[in-house]
Amino acid sequence: MAKILSNFQFIDDINVAQNLLSQVQGQAYYAVDTEFERSRTFYLNPALLQVAINDTFYLVDIAIKDLADLFLPAFKKLILHSGSEDLELWQQVTRSKPETVFDTQVAAALAGYSLHTSYQNLVEAEFAVSLTQGMSRSDWLQRPLSDAQMAYAVEDIYYLSDLKKQLSQRVDARNLMPLFTVLMQQQLDNLDSDGHNYKMFQKLVKNQVMTAAESERLWRLLVWRDQMAQKRNKPRNWILKPPEIMAIVKKVNQFEDLFTVGLYPKFIKYNGRDLLLALHNQEKVDYGEPPKKIKLSSRQGQKFQAMKKAVKEKAQKADIDPALIINNAALKDLAFRDKDIEELPTWQALIEAGF
Repeated sequence: MAKILSNFQFIDDINVAQNLLSQVQGQAYYAVDTEFERSRTFYLNPALLQVAINDTFYLVDIAIKDLADLFLPAFKKLILHSGSEDLELWQQVTRSKPETVFDTQVAAALAGYSLHTSYQNLVEAEFAVSLTQGMSRSDWLQRPLSDAQMAYAVEDIYYLSDLKKQLSQRVDARNLMPLFTVLMQQQLDNLDSDGHNYKMFQKLVKNQVMTAAESERLWRLLVWRDQMAQKRNKPRNWILKPPEIMAIVKKVNQFEDLFTVGLYPKFIKYNGRDLLLALHNQEKVDYGEPPKKIKLSSRQGQKFQAMKKAVKEKAQKADIDPALIINNAALKDLAFRDKDIEELPTWQALIEAGF
């Protein structure tokens, strides 16, 4: 711990930051992590960037917008662990994506670890080191940060470069680097497609009998909720919770009906008429076609089971978790759309690798 804490610097000055960035090489990989807060907002609130540059560890105060705008675009190749939210923050701040990423959690899963091995467990297994616990949910926007927070923040990137080196060798030895490359590209591609409304739609209609008109109302309401959450920068569930959405879809036809489904009167006062406009699409807005409810026919069900078996066998051959090829929900969607597993980039990568 003392060694780690003696080798870091806190950056909250723009001039110091500019001098530091002159050392950054565009084509080098950099170990990074971010801390943020979003419990009360739709968008992430940047708090801290941890980055290793030339064997020194820097904690950059990206709660200061100028520092966030300056620092994040400078790093093109990232080493991180379970980095989906870090990448979401990256895109939110920079309006772009890194060129490439190396996610040590995914690499670990291809190297023989379980699918969602934590950074702490991975470091302990690889280096016999126990890391600081309990700081991930602390207040990262407070200043000054506590010693415990700073120790945790530095530890979160301290072993990433060594993990990349060790796990790369192991993944390559198992002939799984083609699959890893595909998975890393998918992680970046996923930033361009927010599937939240689609997933929520499928979740809400799963055990419901709904008319075509109700499906359209549900889809419009989900899109409207998203627009309101972004406009007001509030969590989606602060706008409407899923049970409220379904009650509105099933029971609301006119303004007075809104008072019968458990909504706050103040919410109805300020949002009720806009909600009804979206629900009935009285202004003829293009909300897009609602998704089709995923309900497999007998033939599609048989295809799903056959593909599930094939994925399991391929995963056993490569000695990996089947979800690294495709998870069950996505596989069911594939069967519903009458697609084949041979079309999957992950499947093709395994074929290329000889599995």
